[in-house]
Amino acid sequence: MSPVSFPSQKLYQEALDLFKEKSLQEAIQKAESILQNDPGFEDAYEALAIFYSLVNRLDEAIETAKKWIRLNPKSKMAHTNLSRFYVQKGLIAEAEHEQAEARRLSWIEELTQKKMKLPQINPREKIERFKKVIELDPKDILGYYSLGDAYLESGRYREAVEVFSKGLEVDATHSSSYYGLGQALQAMGENQRAVEIYQKGIQVADKRGDVMTLKKMQARLNQLSSDKS
Repeated sequence: MSPVSFPSQKLYQEALDLFKEKSLQEAIQKAESILQNDPGFEDAYEALAIFYSLVNRLDEAIETAKKWIRLNPKSKMAHTNLSRFYVQKGLIAEAEHEQAEARRLSWIEELTQKKMKLPQINPREKIERFKKVIELDPKDILGYYSLGDAYLESGRYREAVEVFSKGLEVDATHSSSYYGLGQALQAMGENQRAVEIYQKGIQVADKRGDVMTLKKMQARLNQLSSDKS
């Protein structure tokens, strides 16, 4: 991501504030003005595309996401958002293509991280970042999952439980959120609730074909069962 000038960041925050105040048309105008003057500001592409989608201007949402991808072809979120807009448009094949590309980029990132010793990221920074993602799009299941995972990593288990639970209200088929919720409950000593969550999550993961997540939950469930005996 290219460096962001202070005026653009200030306008971006103003656009988010307008969005929170339900002034969506004004938020759109603000985001549009940012990109007219600072076409390298990636956060504005994400915001504007989502704003367009919320007022059913799907063609413009799709075009904005495509511009974002042209600016940064390696942006997982750009491909993920474009996939969502295609789903809203009913273009399933295109949506699946973009989702596959997002997964490919995620795998590349994971492989790169295994080969490189990456600098530590301040947990508070991660939490604040993912809070902003959810503020921007309260239906972003990946935002809830990432925030819950950040809370879990920071030892803030009760907050992790709350966020994972909210995420599952948004998308009850997100198997990784069941796994995260179960982990947080276990860490709090609420093992019976954790068992119930893992059991439900295993059913969801099995239907979706999420083999790795299913195996992780099954291992946790087996551990809890052996602890009881």
